[in-house]
Amino acid sequence: MPGTIPKASIVADSSTATGLKWAAPAGGGKVLQVVSATYSTYVQNNTTNFADTGITASITPSSATSKILVVVHQNGCGKSSQNADNNLKINLLRGATEIVADFAGSAGFTNSALYNNNGTCSISYLDEPNTTSSTTYKTRFKNNSNSIAVFVQSGDSTSTITLLEIGA
Repeated sequence: MPGTIPKASIVADSSTATGLKWAAPAGGGKVLQVVSATYSTYVQNNTTNFADTGITASITPSSATSKILVVVHQNGCGKSSQNADNNLKINLLRGATEIVADFAGSAGFTNSALYNNNGTCSISYLDEPNTTSSTTYKTRFKNNSNSIAVFVQSGDSTSTITLLEIGA
């Protein structure tokens, strides 16, 4: 029809005389939606039990076959100066399910009783939640070895979480 734009693109094809042909665009791999959240309140944990860092975001996938790329920049991470074994463990959760254990790699461990501010602990993780229901992602943290203070968002630095729905 005149005036319509074809839903195809030119691709290389050595089997044709011109070496080119019209083809439907490849499916999948497209970013379908992006959700982002920030949190900048200092949070401290003096236990070996996980506590919320405050950073959380929810996304509702448009298809059960979509993947979710989770990108976290947990800023202002560190440990107090009261114990040599002190170190920070951060995990990533989908709902109540841990999907990545300790993406910080026991941050802050110095084998000394010195204060250590690591700065940023980051992760990019491609998840397959298999749902079209609202799905929440968040981070939690604890002191991996004792009950001395570990912290996130020190100096009211801003942590971010970004969720990208990737079409199948």
